Amino acid sequence: MIRKKLLILFLFIGVSLSAYSQQREKLEKYIEEYLSMTPPVTDSLITACDYLIGFSEDTLIKTHIAGYLFDRFYSSKVMGMKSVAIHIAKNYFINKKLEWKGDDGMLLLRLFVEFNEHSLIGMDAPELNLEDTSGNRHSLRGQNSKYTVVYFFDTDCSLCKKELPGLKETIKKYEGEDVGVYAVYTQSDVNRLKQFIQQEFPGKNDNWTFTIDPDFSSGFHKLYNVLKTPQIFLLDNNKKIIGRNLDHNTLSQLLESATKNDRQLSQNINAFLNDYLKVVDISDTSAMRAAIEPLFRKSTEGGPDLYRMMFLRLFDILQLSDDTTYQKCALFVAENYITNRSDLWWDNSVPGEYIPKMAERIKRNMAGAIVNDFTFYTKKMKPVRLHEIDSKYTILYFYSPKCAVCKPFGMDLKSMYKSLKKRGAEVIAVDVESDLYTFKKELKNTKAPWQRYYIKDEDRLDLFYKFRKEEVPMIYLLDNAKRIIAKKINTKTINTLVK
Repeated sequence: MIRKKLLILFLFIGVSLSAYSQQREKLEKYIEEYLSMTPPVTDSLITACDYLIGFSEDTLIKTHIAGYLFDRFYSSKVMGMKSVAIHIAKNYFINKKLEWKGDDGMLLLRLFVEFNEHSLIGMDAPELNLEDTSGNRHSLRGQNSKYTVVYFFDTDCSLCKKELPGLKETIKKYEGEDVGVYAVYTQSDVNRLKQFIQQEFPGKNDNWTFTIDPDFSSGFHKLYNVLKTPQIFLLDNNKKIIGRNLDHNTLSQLLESATKNDRQLSQNINAFLNDYLKVVDISDTSAMRAAIEPLFRKSTEGGPDLYRMMFLRLFDILQLSDDTTYQKCALFVAENYITNRSDLWWDNSVPGEYIPKMAERIKRNMAGAIVNDFTFYTKKMKPVRLHEIDSKYTILYFYSPKCAVCKPFGMDLKSMYKSLKKRGAEVIAVDVESDLYTFKKELKNTKAPWQRYYIKDEDRLDLFYKFRKEEVPMIYLLDNAKRIIAKKINTKTINTLVK
């Protein structure tokens, strides 16, 4: 701080109106030295600029410093620096506190501010609620993706045509990171947009949402500085702007940095939670509250992002455990810290749909519970309901042909099948991965003494919410009332439990 003050003092000593022109280079040199000692973040730079402009009482010097600083940040290639330029323009020139002496005139300065001030780095993205080609409206802020790319384009724009292949490749590269695209066609011809989508996106593209504003009533041009195309913005899960004026290369770099940070934080959270759960008592409701409440308090103090990552991972660790105490704690966490905290989630389907369904799965998958009913299909697509299978015991066996552990498990089960059958056990083997063609091919190539079943594509999500089939082989042993005797067991345990 002392060094800064000395610089400022030296900056203005002996500088007067008569000597101003000879001192200009020296003045700008000291401005740069001062800025070099300022943290390169928007708020700090704005404070530094205000300090520099306000130090002198001389209007001519103030005007020159403000103009120099505006030009410096206006022309900067560093993302986020436009915010500093806009601050200077609004607080010193547009309000006529100082006289604007720029070459472009006051009108262009006003246009620069008006077309940029709504979509700066760190701001909440202005809402757009535009129609798709079928007339259905899509809210930008309602997009349920962790990262949202806002892409303004024109089908006749040569730069857009050049940029699109790289953009598509970038989105595909990060499709596992929950990246969605909100694409805005900047012209009014909906038929041209339909033709473009058919040509460029002939298949299913769930992560691309194409919209149009034919009467331009949303004001997207001014909200997002769409004076030319393409324009690309990147939003985080809170729909804050974390990147603007991007191309596919800078978008890829920004996504790589953001997702890398997310992965590292996720790893740290996972390691912390596993260690934490080893040393805390969660044996009853009171103990659970004493263990979980500090986590909630600390994580929400760190911001909603930390809370969401912390509690989603906590719930998954607990509910995927084979320990009944952990599973009961998962239900406690779901009820007291997630489903009733929807205001802390950017994707309301997590507390409103995913967690309640997973909580119900925990309850219905515990020993002693009657297992969820489900309809499986034979190779001829004949439906078979689980609850209609009449047997003393049902061995519900979820498997995958690609699973290395399933093969030896299946061989062991096959070796004892006749004995199990005599004791009243029926094996229901369910392929959880194959499509119908692969399923039928697998049936021809491999033999098994029991019936094997197929899952329709449209039923796979429902299966996930009803059975714990992520880790194959997964075995449920059921009694004649379809009550769970045990699950996730080996062939030795099956042989012991089937009397």
